Amino acid sequence: MNWSPRIICTFLLLLMASAGAAQNDFFFNHYMFNPSYYNPAWVGTEDQAFAAAHHRSQWVGYDATFDPGGAPTTQLVSLVVPVKSTLSGIGLSVSNDRVANVNNLQARLSVSIKREFRFGQLSFGLMPAINVQSLDPNFRAVDPNDGLIPEGRESQLKPNLHAGLYFKSRKDYFVGVSAENILEPGFDFGTDAKNIVPINYLLMGGTTFGLMRELVLNPTIMVRSDLNSYTYDISAIAVYQDKMWGGLAFRRAESLSVLLGYSFLEDNKLKAGYSFDYVIKDQDAKQPTSHEVFIRYDLPDLVFGGRKAVKTPRFTF
Repeated sequence: MNWSPRIICTFLLLLMASAGAAQNDFFFNHYMFNPSYYNPAWVGTEDQAFAAAHHRSQWVGYDATFDPGGAPTTQLVSLVVPVKSTLSGIGLSVSNDRVANVNNLQARLSVSIKREFRFGQLSFGLMPAINVQSLDPNFRAVDPNDGLIPEGRESQLKPNLHAGLYFKSRKDYFVGVSAENILEPGFDFGTDAKNIVPINYLLMGGTTFGLMRELVLNPTIMVRSDLNSYTYDISAIAVYQDKMWGGLAFRRAESLSVLLGYSFLEDNKLKAGYSFDYVIKDQDAKQPTSHEVFIRYDLPDLVFGGRKAVKTPRFTF
């Protein structure tokens, strides 16, 4: 058997997924179109800038035991720009994640540097961040007379830090590792409970296989762990004519997903995707379906540093 590097890479990633040791942050099925939120080293590995937006409604129709509502909803907007200097790219992302009466707002700034080698490209990235957690008072207290129960909305702001490494080979496979919440921010709201957000480790990898003319398969995997528990997502997307895609994804002990998408405008600048999740485990504690939409718009003329291309009706130089 011919064990090519990308086959070995795929095998090792699957092996690590089966032996890994969960997700503390939210997750999007279309992460492979914008991994910058999960690994700052990925910023600058593409030659063009883009803006992206995600929205996810999880467990649609979920109601808490005593009160209606409480299903998680998440939004993310990102801007990624390549840089032609010492840095290779910068990125900005803002996310909003709400579960019941707790809201988490994050702003992340990514910077990366990359080095070219004969066998591929290696990048390192840092992502300083600000976490803002807000608590609404409309929850059911165990002791209604507790003096620490807030009378109105309370918020706390904490600094945070994320970091990552990313390797992209010249043989169509990639591997990335990253650590989130390195500063382990804690939110106490005036109580003794620190509510620390633990460090989360991520391993991401994937490759590209040509199936037939104008049809390629992009399998990817992401493993997430806080060293106490773990989860993984395995996805496979088929892309036709570099314009439309469809695929399946599996999340460990959670759900099966269908991903669909299409590219619009000249040079496929505008990409729009949708995914549908169906819960396959512990449906009694959830609702069975989740929905996600994704939009990305490429900005090929936006580059920081370096020599800009000058376009004329006849020449580009």
